[in-house]
Amino acid sequence: MSVESSRIDAAVGDTVEIRIMSDVVEEVHVHGYDIVRDVVAGETTEMRFEADVPGIWEVELEQAGTPLFVLVVS
Repeated sequence: MSVESSRIDAAVGDTVEIRIMSDVVEEVHVHGYDIVRDVVAGETTEMRFEADVPGIWEVELEQAGTPLFVLVVS
């Protein structure tokens, strides 16, 4: 998957909710917000935060270095 083609837009002040499911133990990292959550294999991990920092932020599986999407907050 190309991270450039996986773009999620949010306005400053929006609540962002991310759900991640993985078949391996991992961490999901929202750059710019420096939010990290553990991902348990076979379970859904949920993250919820206010989009209060404008910018273009990569969201990735941290240990594998796999980009999931870009979060664009404006």
